[in-house]
Amino acid sequence: MNENNMDFTWEFLFNELISFRHNMKFFSNEKTAKLSSLTRIFHHLYHTVGSFNSWLIGLSILGLSCASLFLFTESWKTFFYLTLAPYLIILIWSLPLTRIGSWKTITSITHRLSGILSLLLPMYLTIYNSWTDQDPPSYLYIISLLCIIFNCIFGALLIPQRIPSFDVPTIRAFGVGVTLGLSFVGWSLVWYFGAEPWFVPFGYICAIYSLFTCLLAWNDSLQHIYTNKTNPYYATQLDLEYFKPPKRPHQVGLKHKPYKLSEVFTRFPFESADPKLQEVTVTPSSAAVVFTVTLTAMFSLTTLLQWHYVYCGSNGMILRHQLFPFFTRSSAYLSLLAAVANNFGTFAGTLVVQQKVSSFWGAFFNAIGLLIPVVATLAFQLRVPHENILYSMMLTKCS
Repeated sequence: MNENNMDFTWEFLFNELISFRHNMKFFSNEKTAKLSSLTRIFHHLYHTVGSFNSWLIGLSILGLSCASLFLFTESWKTFFYLTLAPYLIILIWSLPLTRIGSWKTITSITHRLSGILSLLLPMYLTIYNSWTDQDPPSYLYIISLLCIIFNCIFGALLIPQRIPSFDVPTIRAFGVGVTLGLSFVGWSLVWYFGAEPWFVPFGYICAIYSLFTCLLAWNDSLQHIYTNKTNPYYATQLDLEYFKPPKRPHQVGLKHKPYKLSEVFTRFPFESADPKLQEVTVTPSSAAVVFTVTLTAMFSLTTLLQWHYVYCGSNGMILRHQLFPFFTRSSAYLSLLAAVANNFGTFAGTLVVQQKVSSFWGAFFNAIGLLIPVVATLAFQLRVPHENILYSMMLTKCS
């Protein structure tokens, strides 16, 4: 009886093992059918020669290919670009598949990193130029430009995500910060490449864009001045900028409605704020805010100096190089310092929005930031007294 039970048990286990292997083979074939053709080749190679041997073969082929390419290529630049191409192709293919974080997180991190670099690199370029009387390496200049541009662009992308639609003054302020930062980049490019004939169309675009940024900046300033003078609320709440908003949006019935990035520069600059907003906004039309936005508007007028380039083209910039060679060379980096000052002020505004500091201290930080290019310009005048900066700014001749 026991022997019959033992025979039955071993037969049962044997049949179950065969069934399990059959099911696993079917399941494996089913999974393999879902693989791409190239992946199936490597999958088959795994089962034919073994996983470890497959990696040895693959790495050997890759190493021999690189060695052969190096031997048959005479120029190291050609070798570098040919070996870089597969990496870029794989990178372009793989990046959309990554799940590093939400788009909002990636945008915020990029904005933060580029912001740090945009606050430091232009200062280094200015110090280098002042110390050596030579142009810094061109690649550092390009990196500084890209950092400022990225900081402005990714900062703009964060506006619809971070600022509620009912807070019109705050949206307006950050819109001015973005456009003005890019305008100073254009101004720097005019100083740097303006003497080149090929740059003339781009110089015209930069000059026209500077007019647009001035209109946005002065529109923001005048709206705050008008609200401050006509709204009795600001006559009684003199210390408004020292404290957090007295109420929350839901307490006054304000609700956020999603909006597009383009509306930051088209609809919101000319939209009237809800009267209830004065009790919940972090950008009230108080004295500190009026002071800040008016200084920014006055600061934006400096970009209009590009209109001499519109009138004279590259000949005007060539004349500047002849009459004011040191100042013309330094102006490309001083313009980047103006972008630094603008971005620093926008950073101060971010601290106010996040309620890390009050509106008063945000205005104070902004004023300090605006002094950066002013102090650098005055230092240049002391260092090179024979080139009058005012004469350079008031130049009207073309040749």
